[in-house]
Amino acid sequence: MERFADELDLAQFRSEQMIESAIAAIRSRGSDGRGRSQCTDCGADIPAERLSLVPNAIRCTVCQEAFEFRAVAKCAH
Repeated sequence: MERFADELDLAQFRSEQMIESAIAAIRSRGSDGRGRSQCTDCGADIPAERLSLVPNAIRCTVCQEAFEFRAVAKCAH
């Protein structure tokens, strides 16, 4: 593993890895360019505006933010 100047560099590296992994997962699903209409976490409808901006969205905005927060918190340890 590369040497990191500080914990912030390590957190950014892990965040980039998480994003690359998520992109690879989306691509591997053979998506037709559309996401789901309901959030996979809470089951609420994903707003049309979000789906127009993020066509492969699988979570509503609130759940996506919580998911990303948990991922970043996990990297901090």
